[in-house]
Amino acid sequence: MNNSLNLIDFGIIGDQLPIGELLHSSYKRGKDDVIKEIEADFQKNLQSAAQSSSLLKSKLNEQNIEVKDMYLKVDHFSSFKCLVILAKNDYYDKTKRRKAYSISEEINKTNNQIELDFSIMSFSKMIEVDNITSDGFILKYGS
Repeated sequence: MNNSLNLIDFGIIGDQLPIGELLHSSYKRGKDDVIKEIEADFQKNLQSAAQSSSLLKSKLNEQNIEVKDMYLKVDHFSSFKCLVILAKNDYYDKTKRRKAYSISEEINKTNNQIELDFSIMSFSKMIEVDNITSDGFILKYGS
């Protein structure tokens, strides 16, 4: 098969490249561009998850619900989980715990760019950060 180009009105400047090399070169440039776009979109999604989590902490503080710690987990390109650890007294106060879940639901309704699930648990001195990170929560609030 003849691998040379025969284009009406166009000719190659410089060395004659086989069609396969032209295809590979354009594919590689396109692939690199797509990877850059995906990285930028993922970074926006992660930033959105972090901002929504920070907003939850802020709104809980306004309601006098103490957040001891928060961790963020990437499940998928646009799906995240946030583990919210409340002060023991606030977690075991049924009204405050329900308020915390209600606020987290409100925040989720306003964000259609990503999926963010909040899990709320009580603070304990027995919590092992290694167990949290082994579950995939690789980002910690404030660190």
